[in-house]
Amino acid sequence: MKLVVLKGGDEAVPLAQCARAGPNSTRAPGAVALSGDGLHWVLINVSPSVATQLSTDARLLRHPGLPDAAVRAVVLTDAQVDHVTGLLSLRDGAPIHLYATPAVFEELTHALPVLPLLEHYCGVQWHVIPVAGESREAVFHIEGQPTLEFTAVATDGPLPRHAAQPASGGVGETIALAVRDLVTGQRFFCARSLAAAGFEAVEWMQQADCLLLGDDRVDVWPDDGDPGALGGLGMLAQLDRVGARRKVLMAMPDWDAGPVRLHGELARHGVELAADRMEIDL
Repeated sequence: MKLVVLKGGDEAVPLAQCARAGPNSTRAPGAVALSGDGLHWVLINVSPSVATQLSTDARLLRHPGLPDAAVRAVVLTDAQVDHVTGLLSLRDGAPIHLYATPAVFEELTHALPVLPLLEHYCGVQWHVIPVAGESREAVFHIEGQPTLEFTAVATDGPLPRHAAQPASGGVGETIALAVRDLVTGQRFFCARSLAAAGFEAVEWMQQADCLLLGDDRVDVWPDDGDPGALGGLGMLAQLDRVGARRKVLMAMPDWDAGPVRLHGELARHGVELAADRMEIDL
């Protein structure tokens, strides 16, 4: 199993207003491409900048089938704007095979009607992930990925502002993903944050060889400067309890600490910051 982090060409120096966006920003820090054979790929979420990167960044040609896919497979973990609007930027490319829960398909049909628009362009093949109601976990497979087994786990992450019922999210509005390589036995787990993953995901995280935490920057550096004091058990202290060989953060933690101290603290706990085009082999 191979992972490639996509951040839309992350070398650009951010504008000051972007640097000040902080934890209230709705912009996602990127997406992940996943492959069982190095030739066929699945995107986990897709922002507009990542969609643009797929069509313009020649450096991705080192991954056959990623920039020039004959069929574009996408798994959505929720209906957040920056997770789904990149689908529109893929409209002139290959047909999209979209994997999502009933709640997310509902959002993208009515509240944020991305899917009806795409039907006039590349077309979308729906693949429903049956996480809804009393079913909080579901195993599913993706066409073209016979060696990978996917498990969706319901989480209690924040709902998008455009959600039809923003005050009372149902099961399946947000999910975490566990992926197992049926050949090697290696496991990958990704979630929006530790807090969003919840207790149901603890076992999955413990079994993972690689843990990736996504968009949230809610884990702030406490006033006393001790990252282990956050809420009685800080993010890094929690990650110390996870046995994954690789622990990766997609977003820079929103800690009031200098970059040297920040990177040093993360390294001390065996945590990495994801970089654009970062490759992880499992």
